[in-house]
Formats: sequence, C-alpha cells, structure tokens
Amino acid sequence: MKQSLKQGLAFATAMFMLGGTALAGEKIVMWHIFGNATEPSLANIAKWDKTHPDNPIDQKFIPFGQLSQQLIKGIATGDVPDLITIDNPVVASFASQGALEDLTNLVMGSQVIKKENYFTGSWNTTIWNGQQFAVPGEANTLALYYNADMFREKGLDPDKPPRTWAELKAAAEKLTDPAKNVYGIGFSAIQSEEGTFQWLPFLQQSGGNLKDLTSADSVAALTLWTDLVKNGQASKDVLVKRQFEMTSAFLGGASAMVISGPWELQRMDKDAKFEWRVATLPVREGKNIEASALGGYVWGIPKGAKNRDLAFKVIEFMSEPDQLRQAWSGGRLPPVATITIENPTNPKAYEVFRKQMEVAKARGPHPAWPQISAAIQTAIQTSLTGRASPADALQKASGVIKPLLDKNPIEGL
Repeated sequence: MKQSLKQGLAFATAMFMLGGTALAGEKIVMWHIFGNATEPSLANIAKWDKTHPDNPIDQKFIPFGQLSQQLIKGIATGDVPDLITIDNPVVASFASQGALEDLTNLVMGSQVIKKENYFTGSWNTTIWNGQQFAVPGEANTLALYYNADMFREKGLDPDKPPRTWAELKAAAEKLTDPAKNVYGIGFSAIQSEEGTFQWLPFLQQSGGNLKDLTSADSVAALTLWTDLVKNGQASKDVLVKRQFEMTSAFLGGASAMVISGPWELQRMDKDAKFEWRVATLPVREGKNIEASALGGYVWGIPKGAKNRDLAFKVIEFMSEPDQLRQAWSGGRLPPVATITIENPTNPKAYEVFRKQMEVAKARGPHPAWPQISAAIQTAIQTSLTGRASPADALQKASGVIKPLLDKNPIEGL
C-alpha cells in the first residue's frame, strides 16, 4: 500500500513537472489585449473562473502595440505567461523564432477545435511550416460603409451601392462636394499595419500579389488609391489617420463612404445622425475577385509556459460555440464558419461582414511579415504623396519583399 502511494505521488509530481497536469489551485497566467470593460472575452474569462474555480485565470492587460515587445522581453528573461493573445499576422514570426509552443498534436486530439469548421483565412493565420502554433480567436474584416442620405442627395440609389471599382470611382466623384468639405470616400493609408490591412484587399481584387508587385495588376491596385487622392475624391488625411479616425470623419459628414470594420458598428448606432448602410467591398471589373482583409487575434502558448496543457484547455473553452458567439457583441466575428449569430443587432451588416469573412485572406503567414508590411506601407505613402508613380513605388517595395519570399516562399503571397 505504501509502495503504491509513493508510486502515485511520484507519477503526479512528474506529470506536474512536465506540464501534463496542473495542481488544484494553480493559476493560469494570461496576457491579453482586452482593454475595454465591455470586451466579450473578459466576460468569457469570468465565465471560466466561475466554472473552473480550482484554476482561475491570472489576467494581465497589455496594450495592443506593446504586447509583442513584452513577449519578446519575457522570452529573453524566461518570464512568460501560460497563454497569450497574438495579432494574427505575427504568428509566423514568433513561431519561426521558436517562441511559441507547437500545438499541432493538441489540436489534432481536440474534440472542440476542428479545422473544417473554421474560415480558411482564419485557420491559415495559425500555421507555419506545416505546423500549428496558435488557434484563431475573435476575428474581423473590412467592408464599405456608406451614407444613404448623401447617396440620395446626389441622385445615387442607396439600394445599389458600388459593386465594381469603376462604380466606386464614379460614386466617389459624384459624392465629392468641395463646397461642403465632403470627400467621396475615406480609407486609412497610414504608415502602419493598418495601411497594409486596408490596401491588401485591393491588391488581391486586382489579381496582383506580393510575389509580383511590379505586374500591371498589382500596379492597378495602388493606382486606384493614388487617383482617388490625386483627384480630390479622398482626403490627403488618409495618409496620417488611422481607421478609427477615418470612420470619425465619416460620422462627422466629411466623407460619404469609408472602408472600415465591424468594430465600428456600436459607434455607428450611437453617433450617426444619418442613415448608414454597409456593403461588400467593390471588385475590379473584368476580374471579379472578391477579397477582404483578415484581422483579429489568435491564442498562443509561449515556449516554456509553466502550464501548457491547462492553457490549452482554456483555448478549447474559448473556442466553444457559446463563447465564440459573444464576439459579435464586441464588434467582431467568430472565426468558425459553422457558428452563426442568432438575432444579431444590425442583421444586414452582420450578413455583409460574415460574407466578407468567407473571402478574407491571412496576411502572410510569413516570418518576415513586419518587413514585408513596412515595404508596402512605404510604397503606399510614396505613391499617394506623388513622390513616385505607383509603378516605381511598387518596384522599390518589390526589391525588399521578393528576396524575403524567395527565402521563405508562401503559397498565396
């Protein structure tokens, strides 16, 4: 009897040391980006704590722009959390540096997380070199908001929003009213990841890609944005304002259309003094390629996490339908295609954004995504300010990006 007890204790101790089983009372350390008190994920964390009192989550909010740096610092000092939220385009960068636990086997054995249930773009953000290093969390994408009242004032039918680039340019020209300081369209071309995020759908719609940025199709995508600014149908503010600020301009009546995401729906409901609607992003005529951007965060477990298996149980919990459905209340979408929102607020907008999720593509994934994105941002800024033609700006960007893709070729880029 004593021998059996000793063996049992030894086994339990070994399992704990290996991260296989957490002891009762063991906390799960989580770093996250949920800064607003109304974030659905905070409610889901509280739900976990209530249903798993022996293993509560010790959570720490870190601002979005600081989280990656904090993780790098934590890995260098050996002080890492058990669980972390990661901006989806940087998963490959961390994974390629050995900073994340490989979750392939855990996911394969999961009864909750099934690849076939997820939107393709969301799932692809978690894969690097054929292995899985994260699990999709809440997602978002882009669509076209427009002012239906302004459409009517200019003789445009609000029931027929622009469906092609040609229609978008024509509508932007008609809606532009210098006397009233109204621009036809707004988008964010700021020199940050937000600018890349907003422009990539146009590159994809054009039939271009990052492997061949010098092609006529790729140049057409940057030419579209450049012409909208040059012709005064988009404000030069697009160069310096974030998505939130461009949407603020739309809400203030400074633009008749704006490219933005579902995270703005609550603000639209609260602040808009006009009838607004949402439509899918117009496609390039002759190509008819539907595309949108894919934003959001994923769940990852840092290399060296103390409670890896318990952290994965939290990921599974957060990936259950009841938890994922909460995303919409915070202006985001579930990454799982098989989950629908029952009686959503703004049902028409929900259908538009959900449709955009079906064609939203991952940024990368690529270990050098920060460098790739920076080159894209520079090209956008250079072209929209008139310092170089779209073709020349993309030629220079290609000089940076092509060697990175040659070194780590990724299908779809």
